[in-house]
Amino acid sequence: MSRSKKLSSTRWSLFLPALALLLAGVGYSIWWVKLADRIEEELLAWREEQVENGIIAQWNALERGGFPYRLEIRLAQPRIELTNTRHPVSWTADTLNAQMLAYNLDHVIIDAPGAHQVSYTETRDETEQHVALDLLAETFWASLVLEDDGRERFALDLTDIRLDRTFETDGGRDAAGHAAAQRLQLHARPTSPAETTAPRPGTQSLSYDAALRAENVSWEGMGATPWTGTHITTLEAQMRLSGLPGDLLADEDQIPARAFQAGTKLAVSEFKLLWGPIDMTGYGEMVLDSKGRPEGQFRTSVGNLPSLIDALVDARVMTRQSATLAFAGLTALSNLQGEESGRVRLPVAMKEGVLFLGPVAAARLEPIL
Repeated sequence: MSRSKKLSSTRWSLFLPALALLLAGVGYSIWWVKLADRIEEELLAWREEQVENGIIAQWNALERGGFPYRLEIRLAQPRIELTNTRHPVSWTADTLNAQMLAYNLDHVIIDAPGAHQVSYTETRDETEQHVALDLLAETFWASLVLEDDGRERFALDLTDIRLDRTFETDGGRDAAGHAAAQRLQLHARPTSPAETTAPRPGTQSLSYDAALRAENVSWEGMGATPWTGTHITTLEAQMRLSGLPGDLLADEDQIPARAFQAGTKLAVSEFKLLWGPIDMTGYGEMVLDSKGRPEGQFRTSVGNLPSLIDALVDARVMTRQSATLAFAGLTALSNLQGEESGRVRLPVAMKEGVLFLGPVAAARLEPIL
């Protein structure tokens, strides 16, 4: 083979792979742009569809990014307003970023840094009053996964949260309490159809499994101070919310009645609560009664019983003598049942608007809505 033919062969052996990579890159770029166009079109179509459902979604600007490895949608000043409710509710944020891998659109990661505000009206002293909740978090992260069986799995993770509540009056905005938390986590997914109780004929019933964790939650000026204090060190719960009627939100005023009629139930398989004098673990179930108040029973284990008794006495829920007598039998019974040293088995019941800790009526229960 002549030298010129060898050089030509060498050039083609180097050029062809480079050309193939170039063509593949161009093809991928075209595919990515078309995919981004489709996602944007679907988002705009979703926005138009929600108008009929009373949901108004808006944003000041929409940008795309993330090429080549991700597909990212960035919304500036997003806003969602619910107009079908008796009291309109709106949510706004500084920005919202949604990203996914170009080859896996079933997993969306959402990041919403900056400030958030939820606005609504409520009836106070027979007058309508505008309320604003301003939230700021160090991190505001969420994840939505579409699983193989069609169910959606949702996760939410917030850290270093600050919430301020204000009332708007003719004279301006008046501060009306604030809250904070070190971390809030929520994981939720629809219950498997095989595990869902069949609804009544002609009705639709929804069911969800969820896990909740809250760390160092505190508040001030958000209503009456409970005898347990205004700082929750830890709250962890594994639960299932079942029997939710499909039309639960059709009428705000009828939510408790609809939930009561449908037999909506919250089953907590495991929980842990450290709240002031309360050191409690356990499990149980609750429903809503006809007046929208919690009703149910929990089997719990309580630690540091002396501190709990002190708090009940200081809050004038009961006298020292009656508290000692009321809990003495439970302590002896727990020892016989092999309860861990220093802990007492304490039944907790909610009935007819009263919360019972063992034999003690500890608090009144108001309708939750």
